[in-house]
Amino acid sequence: MLSPTGIPGFDEIFKGLPKAGLVILAGGPGVGKTIFSASYLYHGATRYQEPGLYVSLAESREEFYENLTVLGMDFKRLEAYGLFSFMELPTLMESSGMMFSRIMEEAEKLSAKRLVIDSMTALAQSVKSAEELRTFLHTLLLNFVKKEGCTAILIEEIPRGIETLGRGVEEFVASAVIELEHQIHNERSIRVIKIPKLRGGRLEKKQALFTLERGFKVFSYKPMKELKPVERYRPLPQPAKGFSTGMAYLNELLGGYPEGATIFFEMNPDIEHRETVPIFANVLADFIHKGKPAIIMPLTGFTSNELKTLLKLYGFSEDEYASLLRIFVNKELARECKLPYVLSFDPDNVAESIGITEEELRKESRYFPVKLINLDQIALAQEPSETLHLINHEIGKTKACGGLLVIVSRRLFEQLAEDVGSLADMHFKIERLLDVPVIYGLKPPTPILAMEIDYSKGYPQAILTPII
Repeated sequence: MLSPTGIPGFDEIFKGLPKAGLVILAGGPGVGKTIFSASYLYHGATRYQEPGLYVSLAESREEFYENLTVLGMDFKRLEAYGLFSFMELPTLMESSGMMFSRIMEEAEKLSAKRLVIDSMTALAQSVKSAEELRTFLHTLLLNFVKKEGCTAILIEEIPRGIETLGRGVEEFVASAVIELEHQIHNERSIRVIKIPKLRGGRLEKKQALFTLERGFKVFSYKPMKELKPVERYRPLPQPAKGFSTGMAYLNELLGGYPEGATIFFEMNPDIEHRETVPIFANVLADFIHKGKPAIIMPLTGFTSNELKTLLKLYGFSEDEYASLLRIFVNKELARECKLPYVLSFDPDNVAESIGITEEELRKESRYFPVKLINLDQIALAQEPSETLHLINHEIGKTKACGGLLVIVSRRLFEQLAEDVGSLADMHFKIERLLDVPVIYGLKPPTPILAMEIDYSKGYPQAILTPII
């Protein structure tokens, strides 16, 4: 039987941990073992009122409290309410039997439902043999864990370059094995949690991305929700210079998009069109909210109904769209939509269409429009060399007018994408890692940012979290 951990994202994927079982938590230095274990105890106490005991053979009480308070976990308060106890256990004791007895006594005194021993590596080094360690584990399992319904996490240190777990004894009696890893993806750090063993549950996924930003959090794929209008679009606070990215974390990290800048996004084929809506549409919505125009050339991946639903989410009136927005789509979709600002894309006159539309919007609004250009669709309609010439012209015009140009590509034309990436002021990549959409900057370089979508306001908002 699995019981919830309370750790953000963990139970959604792995359904919890075995109740009244031994769990091995393994990993190298700095991968997040202490934060995972502390989160397990903290959320057990605050969400489920389950008392927890943390047994440390290395870290002091003061260090533990100080490090976890920074992440918003107030263990002193839990201790005052009788929901937590920290036990400093020196490894140099008269006997291993005395060490084991002290752990059992403290756990029984607290009526602990969650127990962490940090670490089994240090504990194993203090016993004389594997047989003595096995005896302790069986005693812990049979006389306390099973009897009291307590789940025990045993932290196992894996030295760099070593892949095996400890002496192997504890792994055999464990109900579950969790491995935390630090990996490198495109010269950037990511963190991966793996569960190779889990009794009492069926694992549909055995690994996932996680972060230590503001505590331990596991990321999972979340299907797009049915969207319904809730309120009119409210822009994020305006950056001191330039334009909003439409994403709060990216605004904070980069200070927004500079005036006159060209922003290039390349996307992997497995990224859904709808997943990119909060990345691109919110930038355009920010312009429209300020009475500034926007052009999309051309839009793909949406039906007529989907496009109309998307437009309604932002709460702008049809008059606002008619005066400030121009969306170019294929002829069939334009006929079906029957909206004055949804126009037919003419692949033979791309540059002319952009120029005429731009001038029309500038006369009406007195502002230079933000432009979202689909690089691949234009390159499919003409030679890549012509497309590069067009993009180069648009980049120069945008810079001269202090506007904003956003270019999107799925790299259908590799060399063209390389050339545009080198010309752009900012270059980002959107891909999927372990089912989770992620964004990261190539120019300027950024950490890998996991993307979740917030629907609370009706229109989607991208919530970015660094994988650190």
